[in-house]
Amino acid sequence: MEATDGVAGGGGPGAERLGDRIRRLRTARGLTQQQVAVPRYTRAFLGAIESGTRTPSPEALAHVADRLGLPVDDLRHGRPADAAARLTGELAAARRALSAGDLDDADRALADIGRRADDYHLPELGGWARYYAAEADLHRGRAPAAAAGYARLAAQPPADCPALRAAVLARQSYCLLVDGDAPRAVAVLEDGLRELRASAPVDPDAELRLTNALMYTFLELSWRHRARRLERDALPLLSRATRGEWVAQFYAVAGQLRRDGELDEADRYLREAVRRYAELGLTREIALCHWARGYVLRRAGRPGEAGPELRRAREMLGAVGAVLDHAGATLELAESRRREGALDEAAELAGEAARTAAECRHRELMAEADLVLGLVRAGRGAGADARRLLSRAADRYEQAGLMGEVVVACRHLGDSLLAEGDRPGAAEVLRRGLRAAERLT
Repeated sequence: MEATDGVAGGGGPGAERLGDRIRRLRTARGLTQQQVAVPRYTRAFLGAIESGTRTPSPEALAHVADRLGLPVDDLRHGRPADAAARLTGELAAARRALSAGDLDDADRALADIGRRADDYHLPELGGWARYYAAEADLHRGRAPAAAAGYARLAAQPPADCPALRAAVLARQSYCLLVDGDAPRAVAVLEDGLRELRASAPVDPDAELRLTNALMYTFLELSWRHRARRLERDALPLLSRATRGEWVAQFYAVAGQLRRDGELDEADRYLREAVRRYAELGLTREIALCHWARGYVLRRAGRPGEAGPELRRAREMLGAVGAVLDHAGATLELAESRRREGALDEAAELAGEAARTAAECRHRELMAEADLVLGLVRAGRGAGADARRLLSRAADRYEQAGLMGEVVVACRHLGDSLLAEGDRPGAAEVLRRGLRAAERLT
């Protein structure tokens, strides 16, 4: 790139100079320098621009672009007229490949899209390509690498891209949850929502994405009443949002908020999420809906119905290589099978998930695996081993800020201690559970 061009695009050593680009486009249209320059400029002025001896002002460049029948940024950056539309289509295809588990193909496509977006000065598309590259890391269970990718985007976000900023904040919050820092995970989302709503006009897609993430986080923290309030806040956004994936995501999260007497409504929400995800071609997300239905059924005391949903989710998530999601669905299935009395299968499933959770340092899953394995040991009469695992589960849940799960672990641990006749120990553990319950309000 020569300094005399000033506004040339392309970025590489072989990039076409602005003047050469104008000459090429002019001659391709069969126009003379005089025809392009008039009525505001002279033929000599345009000749100087084409030769590289003069740099056009923004007004002059806009005039030339108009005479050539191009948007001024297409001329300035040397991008094809359909560059943005083509890259948008390629990005959607890479998103589908990522969801289907075609991770190597997705990686190559996203790197290429990001490079061309930079060359064409399309920062939002480049930002989305880098966002999905971080998503690919998370899909593989590499949460620290994903968190680093989101952090780079957050440090240098493209201007005026509230939806991308919201997506990055949502994933940064999720990575904090994975790392066991629930308070910061909540703070990131609440601060992001507050900042977004303070700047009018509020982007409905960005608000929906952050609200979905906060609903999910509240559900993880057993703050169901707060999640239901957010659900009501989000309903008016659904008709205004343009990102179908995030509308589907709302239905998937809201479906998990339904209680025992709302199973028909849960089914309706989750079926709607599956329908929308299917229209978008998102395989992993459909699998998550099967997991969500199993989650609801298992908590409604219907493990026999939950099992087939959870098996399907586990198989689909394994097929697409979604490491953390597969481990989570596996643990849900393990607990369902334990409740049906299939202790050997439950132990095998929970042990598999525990190994994945330890490798990925997913603190909640590590605690959940301890809980299920502890309950399996208790069911087999191995009291000391059961209490060790249940105690570690309570510790890990508390370190992660998941007080609702601390209550559950303490209740089971207290029952085990009472069965052994250790009333003082059981009383202390149950008091710990009460303290954790107080922190839920």
